[in-house]
Amino acid sequence: MSSDTRHKLWLAAKTLLALAIVVGVARYFWSILTHSQFDARQLSVRFELLVPAGVLYLLAHCCWASFWIRLLHGQGIRVPWSVGMRAYFVSQFGKYVPGKAWVILIRVGILRHHGGHPLPVAITATYEALCSMAAGAILGVLLLPQLGVLPVELSSNITALMAVAALPVALGVLNKLAAKIVAKKRGPNARPLPAPSVFLLAQGLLHGALGHCLLGLSLGLTIAAVAPQSAAMTDTYPADLGASTISYVAGFIALVVPGGLGVREWVLQIALTPRFAETMGAQAAAGLAVIIALILRLVWTAAEVMLATALYFIPSPPPEPHHHA
Repeated sequence: MSSDTRHKLWLAAKTLLALAIVVGVARYFWSILTHSQFDARQLSVRFELLVPAGVLYLLAHCCWASFWIRLLHGQGIRVPWSVGMRAYFVSQFGKYVPGKAWVILIRVGILRHHGGHPLPVAITATYEALCSMAAGAILGVLLLPQLGVLPVELSSNITALMAVAALPVALGVLNKLAAKIVAKKRGPNARPLPAPSVFLLAQGLLHGALGHCLLGLSLGLTIAAVAPQSAAMTDTYPADLGASTISYVAGFIALVVPGGLGVREWVLQIALTPRFAETMGAQAAAGLAVIIALILRLVWTAAEVMLATALYFIPSPPPEPHHHA
C-alpha cells in the first residue's frame, strides 16, 4: 500500500470518527431536549448580554495571540503586531478542519511574506497552543470542586489534564536539550532550532490563564442571558471558569473533531447540569445546560468568524525591506 493511499485512508478514518462524534452528541442533545421537562420555547434570551460575551471571547484570544507574537519576536521574526494578530485570527478558520494542522499551515503561509521561516512559525504556534491549553488544564483541575458534583467523565481525567498542563515546560526543556544535540551535527550556518526559554513559557501560562478567565466571564454572561433567574455572576464565577476551562481543553484534546465541535458542548453540558438541578430538577437542568452550551458555541463562532473575515479582507502592510550593512 502506497503512502498516498495510507494518507487518504487515515484522512477518511479521521473524518468518519469526527462525524460519528458530532452525530452522537447531536443525538444525545436531541434526546435530552425531547424527553426532558424543559421547554426551550419559554426561554427569553437577553441578546444584549451575548454581544459582550462574544467580545470577551475575542479578547481571550488576543491574550493568546499576543503570547504567540512574543514567541515569534523571541525567534527573530519581528513581524508587526497587526500582522501577527491578523495571521492568528485568520488561521482560526483552520481549526474547523479535522486535525487542526491547518491552523499552523495558514500562519506559515501568511507570515512567509514577512520573513517568517516555516519552522519557527510552526513551532511557536505549537508552543502557544500548548501553553494556552495547559493554563486551562491547571485552572480546570483546581476548579473541579466548584462544579458542585464531580462527574466520573471529568474527575477520572484529572491525571490526563495534569499531564497536558506539564507539556509546555517539559517540551521547553526537551527542546533545549534536543537543540544542543542537533547543533553539534549541523553546520555552523544552519538555522538554530526554535527553543523558547522556560521563563517565557511560564509567562505563556499567565497569558493563557488570563484568556481563560475572560472565557469564564463570557460563559457567565451567556448563562445570565439564557437563565436570568440564576445566581449572580459574582457568586458563580469560579464554577463558570471551571466549566469553561474543562470544556475548552476537552475540545482541544479531541484533535479529530473540527473546533472541538460536540466534545466541548458535551463536557460543558455535563459540568453545568448540577448547578440547575436543585431548583428545576435533573432532566430540566440537563435541557437548560444543552441550550446554554449551544448558544455559547454560536456566540463564540459568530464573533470569531466576523473578526477573522474582516481581518482577512483588510490588506496587510507590506513587509519591511531588509537593509544590509
